[in-house]
Amino acid sequence: MIWIKRLSFIVAGLLAFIVALLAYVMLFVNPNDFKDELKSVALEKANVNLRLDGDIRWSFFPWLGLELENIGVALGTDAEILQFDRAEFGLAILPLLEQKIQVNKVNLVNLKASLNKDAQGQGNWQLDLPQTDASTVSDTSTVATSSANAGSTEDSERFTVPDIHLDELRIENAQVTYRDEQTKQLINAIINVTLNNVQWDEAWPMVMDVALTQSDLQGGSPLKLKAKLNANLAVFPERESLSLDSLVLAGEVSSEALPASPIEAKLSAASIDVDLPQENVQVEGLALSVLGLNLDAKIQAYQVLSDPQFSGVLSLGEFNPRYLMTRLNLPLPEMSDETAMTKARANITFEGSLASVTAQPISIVMDDTTMEANAVVDLSPLRWDVQVAGKNLNLDRYLPTPVEDNTTGSKEALTSAQIEAQATEDSGELIPVDVIRGLNGHVGFVFENLTVKKLKIDKIELDSTQANGLVKVSPLRASLYKGSMSSKMSLDVRGKTPVIDVVPSVQGVQIQPLLVDFMDMDKIAGATHLNGELTAKGNRMNSLMASLQGDLLVEIKNGALVGTNLTKTVCQGIAATRKESINEDQFGPDTPFETMRFPAHIVNGNVSTPGLKISSAGVQVTGNGVVSLPDSSLNYQADVSVAGSSLDKACRVNAKVTQLAFPIVCKGEFSDDPAGLCRPDIKGFGKIFAALAKDEFALKLEEEKVRLKAKAAELKAELDAKSKTEKARLKAELEAKRKIEEEKLKEKLKEKLKSLF
Repeated sequence: MIWIKRLSFIVAGLLAFIVALLAYVMLFVNPNDFKDELKSVALEKANVNLRLDGDIRWSFFPWLGLELENIGVALGTDAEILQFDRAEFGLAILPLLEQKIQVNKVNLVNLKASLNKDAQGQGNWQLDLPQTDASTVSDTSTVATSSANAGSTEDSERFTVPDIHLDELRIENAQVTYRDEQTKQLINAIINVTLNNVQWDEAWPMVMDVALTQSDLQGGSPLKLKAKLNANLAVFPERESLSLDSLVLAGEVSSEALPASPIEAKLSAASIDVDLPQENVQVEGLALSVLGLNLDAKIQAYQVLSDPQFSGVLSLGEFNPRYLMTRLNLPLPEMSDETAMTKARANITFEGSLASVTAQPISIVMDDTTMEANAVVDLSPLRWDVQVAGKNLNLDRYLPTPVEDNTTGSKEALTSAQIEAQATEDSGELIPVDVIRGLNGHVGFVFENLTVKKLKIDKIELDSTQANGLVKVSPLRASLYKGSMSSKMSLDVRGKTPVIDVVPSVQGVQIQPLLVDFMDMDKIAGATHLNGELTAKGNRMNSLMASLQGDLLVEIKNGALVGTNLTKTVCQGIAATRKESINEDQFGPDTPFETMRFPAHIVNGNVSTPGLKISSAGVQVTGNGVVSLPDSSLNYQADVSVAGSSLDKACRVNAKVTQLAFPIVCKGEFSDDPAGLCRPDIKGFGKIFAALAKDEFALKLEEEKVRLKAKAAELKAELDAKSKTEKARLKAELEAKRKIEEEKLKEKLKEKLKSLF
């Protein structure tokens, strides 16, 4: 055991020597004497200019302590890139013998960093080190590579991360200036950071606050940001992972360029986990609150360094879009309903990669409207496949209040502002051509209880493809007004002027409520059936109306001409011809019919119906004319045959009159009163009755001539049988009698002609 005693003496002596050496160094060696040597070594080896104006203080046991004051660092001949008033560092000696690094504090006070990038992208922090001979570098690298390959496995097995314990890391009042001549921006930041209890596999309480100002190189248009971060950071070296929990980031940003200033925001996260070997990132309990919006999220990302894949759930809590736009100082669009856009929320579940994103489902609620959607978006090239289903959407709530005419139906009473607004709406472009040209994808759409321009649609379904400026909708199906509609449509914006083609088919739609809701026009009723083809060109409502071309076959069953009684109109014409009047209260306001059928030929928005036929029990109508959609007017003539009316004696007609077709003229604008829109063509009525009277008179006259001729022959025979004297007397009597009969006949014909009217 003697060697153990001797070894103890040797170790004790060695420790005594070390203690004595450290005491000597601390007492008799001044670290400030090495300033010049430190500066020379830094300049020679790294081309770094050190400025050490303050004192250097150190301690060796039990802490290896170092304190520097008033220090500057410059690269080459450039201005100083780093400055700080004081730097403190304390490292425990004895734990180093156990491969443990224990630091009581690291403190940097008033750090100043000046980072500049010139117009060529060269930064003042980039070193220009002396070039080494290429062959030497090649040989050295070859040897190093072979040595590394040979010992890589062994080194990786031997290497262990030293245990680190840092009581406190503090960076006080760090001022960083970044000037970029390429992007013409200037950034100034003041940073304070505090870390406590820094050690592996343990949570580090972390506090950081930042005040940042971004501007142009002259300091104009500044954007200011203030933020404070609190979190617990944990690092796990063996697993090569880290975790951040209880994160709270609160900030405020202000700028004249922002729509609202300042904007306050708060971001929090329950946990953020990063696994480097697996390349995974997982975020739990993420919450963002800004401008009345509350967004909650859960996000997972995989293979983030090689082939990123991600998935997540986003939930936007209920908020008030009107309030948000007010906070952002954005003008609210003019809407007819002041309660519209006051309540919204959304939820999205998504997954994807850098090549494709799938969102399924997407749930959106806006006021009373609910929508569910699924979307797949390919990012390169951009293409989408979207399916949307919703219900309860009244678009009219979100549109401006329509400009209405005054009570008389004329437009003279409209204010100039209303007329200007209406003209702007009519002349505004309806189709976003540039946007549509960039569309490439497929959209499926199903909506229930939809209202557009007062048009009520029970259900609408469409399937649409968009590619290179051509949008096809096939099919388009809708259930509305107790009927159905199906159509094929296309919108082509590949040329200078948009072209719209429609192939409609309508079955059993009640036309009266549809026209009342859509055009405020109440002139016809009935179940409508329609087929045809239409095309229009333009990007404004007036140009589309003026260019409308096509052909339609229309049939309306069990309907009525609302506000127009053709029987009354014909009777008014008959009574006017007789210089009489009718009792209008005896007639109903409408003209009911069993069927109305007509082909419609449309040229430049003018609709002509040359084959119009209306059939009913008391009225037969044919007609022709023009309905002008661009001018919202009509100029039409209908020929009406009536069976007469027992309601009024002034409208009594005989069998011949029932075979006549009386002209009715309908002329005016859509906004005119239907009761005054159609009127009898009195001149035409007069011509009809004059021709009828002439024909009746000629017929009666011819009949009487035949009768008189027969009577004359009979009398002549009698005269031949009598004597000549008697013949003379009889001849005289016959002549007198003939004259009397002729006068009676004329009076009788006059009476019969009167009875015709």
